[in-house]
Amino acid sequence: MIYVFASVRVRRECLDEALDCYRELVPAVLRGEPGCLEYAPTVDVDMGLPNQEKDACLILVAERWRTLEDFKAHLGMPHSAAFRKKMEPLLAERITVRVARSAL
Repeated sequence: MIYVFASVRVRRECLDEALDCYRELVPAVLRGEPGCLEYAPTVDVDMGLPNQEKDACLILVAERWRTLEDFKAHLGMPHSAAFRKKMEPLLAERITVRVARSAL
């Protein structure tokens, strides 16, 4: 199993529009990509913890994929390409990803 964490920092005035883009993308990924086990865009919840990082402009996407090949295939899907094109003008910086496997 592969875990992917995508950090998507959008311009402050674009958060709602960016989340709308994810509302379109997520069903296409979950329906059309059997290798995707989870695809969850998230936003920060303020818990008031002294060590908590918060960013009102950050969407952190937590993904789980059966294999690395499934994730690579996702990147080439037409709905992924259309999503990236829609998101580009909304971004404050480029999307970064962390790809991981279980450490245990």
